[in-house]
Amino acid sequence: MNRLIFIFFLLLSTNSFGQWKNYQKANQLYSNKKWAASNKLLDKCIVHPETKNNMNVLLLKSKVLYEISFDKKLKEKFPKAIKEAIKYAEKAYESAPNQSKADFKKSNYQYFKQLTAENNKDALEAFHTKRYGKALPLFKSNLNLVLDTQSLVYAGICLWEIGQKTESIQYFKTSAEYIYNSVMDSTSKYVGFSKEPFRRLGDYYIQRKHFDTAYIYVKKGRDLNPSDAVLTEMTYLLTKYRLDKILPSIDYLYAVQDGLKDFPTDSFLNHKENAIYIYLFNGMAKANEQNQFDSLLSHFCKSKENKKNNSKIALIQRFDIFAGKDKKSIVNQMFQYFGEIYLYEACYATFNSVLFNKTSDNISHPLLLNPQKPLFAEMIFRRQLELDPKNTLAKAGLTKYTQLYNSKALSYYDLDPMIKLNVDCAKENPKDLNYKSKLKEIRLRLIDEASDSGDFRLARRVWQETSSFHPETKLILEKSWEKLVINDFKFNYFGTRINNKGKKENNVEEFNWNGSVDSCRAGIMSNKLVNLVERRINYFRRNAGLSEEVRLTLQDNLYCEISAMMCEANKTMSHEPNDGWRCYIPAGAQVLKDALLIKEGNPAIAITAAMGHNHPSIGNRRWLLYPKAMYMGLGSSKSYTVIKAIDQARELDSLKYKKQYIVWPPETIAPKMLAFKKWSFSIQQNLSDATVTMKTNTGESITVIQEKPENGYGINTLVWEPKLNEIQWNNETIFNITIQLKNGKNYSYKTRLLDIQP
Repeated sequence: MNRLIFIFFLLLSTNSFGQWKNYQKANQLYSNKKWAASNKLLDKCIVHPETKNNMNVLLLKSKVLYEISFDKKLKEKFPKAIKEAIKYAEKAYESAPNQSKADFKKSNYQYFKQLTAENNKDALEAFHTKRYGKALPLFKSNLNLVLDTQSLVYAGICLWEIGQKTESIQYFKTSAEYIYNSVMDSTSKYVGFSKEPFRRLGDYYIQRKHFDTAYIYVKKGRDLNPSDAVLTEMTYLLTKYRLDKILPSIDYLYAVQDGLKDFPTDSFLNHKENAIYIYLFNGMAKANEQNQFDSLLSHFCKSKENKKNNSKIALIQRFDIFAGKDKKSIVNQMFQYFGEIYLYEACYATFNSVLFNKTSDNISHPLLLNPQKPLFAEMIFRRQLELDPKNTLAKAGLTKYTQLYNSKALSYYDLDPMIKLNVDCAKENPKDLNYKSKLKEIRLRLIDEASDSGDFRLARRVWQETSSFHPETKLILEKSWEKLVINDFKFNYFGTRINNKGKKENNVEEFNWNGSVDSCRAGIMSNKLVNLVERRINYFRRNAGLSEEVRLTLQDNLYCEISAMMCEANKTMSHEPNDGWRCYIPAGAQVLKDALLIKEGNPAIAITAAMGHNHPSIGNRRWLLYPKAMYMGLGSSKSYTVIKAIDQARELDSLKYKKQYIVWPPETIAPKMLAFKKWSFSIQQNLSDATVTMKTNTGESITVIQEKPENGYGINTLVWEPKLNEIQWNNETIFNITIQLKNGKNYSYKTRLLDIQP
């Protein structure tokens, strides 16, 4: 028995020794480029227990198979040579002692690099034909041998595309860090696939609302490739998010100015920069902090002057009226601007800062020595008397100035400030009836001239004032109001018609979508069309009872155009597009989440369709009439219109719309053609269990079908459908509407539907 065991081990050791001789001979054959013979010997080593797990044997087997893959005759016999070469290279690495693995990789780095490059050919072929499941293991096998950035990125994309996004993120993080450090250290070049980790990480974290993390990766991506369109869109989205997190302050200003470094010609950011400056100026002026006001004014002037060196100054000046001008021009324009938007304190502080030439004259007010237009004079007198009600110089100056201009021929632009000056003088001189008489004369003139000039908001305000203070003019005012409503309809509704391509009409703009779904290119609306749409939106808001107008911004319009193109490309509308959509663009998808979606390619008709929304909640109408909205966007394609209307940028007195209501059709007189099927009453009150009743001026009751109130769309709204076909009515019929709340409070108003002929 012992003898048999001895013989067995003798045979085994002899066989083992033989396999090492086979390995040495195979190595020699490899050196002599005799791949087939070398491979045959290695096959014997591979199956022998003593040599099958030896790293040198396995590595040589991999190298032989690699060379076979380039031999035309042998390649046919070994079609999977590269795949096998990768497998044996991996086994060789796994067989290396743990303490030697790093040295093993390092000493064979060039070979592994060549091998993975060949393996990548098959992997990339599968990847580019979207066979991600086949490409993934090939890319992963490369990563076992070398840190191949391309394989790392594409493995991450494969995981992303097959739905394993969480697992893909680690691949993108590693590759993003490697790419960023390599390129920033100038040891590597930025190539096409290098953008993907930053794009995917940005999209991943934006979708999960981890905006701060998204910003880190998107910023790194743009550091490497500032012109990348996708990363630029993400940067802009994240810039707006940062602004949403910051309260109006100096920090907000700095955040906007950081954004302008990336997007110097962006309309939203340029408007925001001026808006926050104005906010800060007004706050300091209201607090009577003249020194801080002066310091900020100097900073403002310097920042605007510096913009003249920007190569795109001409485009910037389209959105920033102060950009590139000298300090004197900026201050004068700022002074006038504050006056025109009725910021009394800021107008006065600017005047007091650099325009008020200090005088020691104790007899005449400075404005009498250096006359300003009534608009600015009214601002300055009012502010001086607010700060010092007993200022005799200001009181005397106010009276003399008003008397002087009352005797002059006033221009249209002088009428409104002269009303205010005369109101102040009437208070100071109650026995002098000339001021009251002058007030009635100027107000009646201003109503008609404002209506004829297209300033319908001003005309409405002055009409209300005249109605309150001069009731004896009732008959004149009734005629003026009907004229005002008709003019407003003709100018801002009928006058904002847009025709689709092919329909020719004098003085009517034509909309021809210039985008393309084949190249995923969004269209661009002309400034004329944007202006028409903006006027139509504000027509509805003004007539509904809102004093706040909105603006369509260039950037919001662009994103809505992208969204409309996406809808056009997919022939559908959705608030939840996925990355499987044709022409999927993250910025457009973000807008679609909260936008108003209208199946209508004519942008003007789309606005009317949104107002006529026949849903029980009339959500589209409510967002168009939302008081806090300041900035909106709109984009149309051939068949769809996307409206970005949900905006809360405007600061409002929280009590304003708890008292003031918003209605459609409008109060007093409404165009008959715009009395949509659903009528509405909006107010910031509890409308649960509220009821609506309607009667005509002849006492007839009108049946109404009332919808259950739905909150969450703008402010609280009561919706109903009146059955007007059940009664006899005409242009002279007055509808009396009464809203009764659960708490017993009533709101009553009247309207008359007028058939206005264009």
